[in-house]
Amino acid sequence: MKSITFLCLVLPLTISAAFDDYQNINNFLKNSDIVNEKVFVLLNNQRLLSTDYNPSIFQRVRDEKPRYPSTMIKKGIEGFVEVGFIVNEDGSTSEHKVIQSMPGEYFDENALKEAIGLRYTRNTRSDYINTKGVAHKHRFTFNLSEGSRKIPNGIFSCMQFIYEDKYLDARECSEKKIEIHRGYSIPYSLALYYLGQEDKGINILTKLLKDPNEESFYLKALTTSALTIFLFDNDLYEEILELEPYILNVRKVGYEEALLNAFYFLGVSLFYSDRTIDSLFYLKLTQQDSNCRISLRNSNDDVKASKAQSLYRLLPEKNCYIDIYNRTENTLKAIDKII
Repeated sequence: MKSITFLCLVLPLTISAAFDDYQNINNFLKNSDIVNEKVFVLLNNQRLLSTDYNPSIFQRVRDEKPRYPSTMIKKGIEGFVEVGFIVNEDGSTSEHKVIQSMPGEYFDENALKEAIGLRYTRNTRSDYINTKGVAHKHRFTFNLSEGSRKIPNGIFSCMQFIYEDKYLDARECSEKKIEIHRGYSIPYSLALYYLGQEDKGINILTKLLKDPNEESFYLKALTTSALTIFLFDNDLYEEILELEPYILNVRKVGYEEALLNAFYFLGVSLFYSDRTIDSLFYLKLTQQDSNCRISLRNSNDDVKASKAQSLYRLLPEKNCYIDIYNRTENTLKAIDKII
């Protein structure tokens, strides 16, 4: 089976800082535009793609959890809403507006209602030059448990044939069921790919990921992982770059573990395309989401909101994917030698 398999291990806490071990990368970032949001969050060791990941002179001190619409729970629909607003001198927020939401506008009303309660305090340690004044944004996510995503168990039965290298069985298991549920197109496309119909398999996965009418982020997460591996194996780096906004939208809902390979291959492809800052951002995001290390800078931080946004905050409910972390570490070391 032509895929990359990673060992999942849970490791004890270790210490590492953002780019301190990569002198050339560190110097490259310091000589870059500090107003660039990605440069700032990398140099300041902030958590990447957190709900408040855009840099500013403020940090959140109170969370708000919107009510999950019952109709969306019944339909198994997940999503996110990014709300923009002004942070006032007293830490309250005003002038709330939706910047981006997916899918559709299902969650906008509840997100806007809760955004009113967000509170911030001035971050005295931040040296970010906020050229946008006090404008800020926050992302509300709406996630369901695995059993609530309305995915037929038969899809996973077909996927099991893929894991066992039984590609003919996987194709037979899924081909006639695609009309019943589109999720069956995932094991079907994987079977085609491994049976030599690589282009057809890639095209099916690409259409599923890019389809604006497909509302299941769970299916898109499964699709993204396989698709980026296939594209990278075939040196189709430009095609991977075209997937960047779609991968980001899935990550905004969650699915950190499912997207580890996708962001790694995206980061490498960006480096090949001379988009070095973007490359470093996604490679560091891969290490962050692999959930293996914590930053020394934030390990003794007593400010809850700041600690929640630190780059290497370990999530106790998630595993450490040490093979992916080490692979990314080796890639960063190689980049450090030639940057």
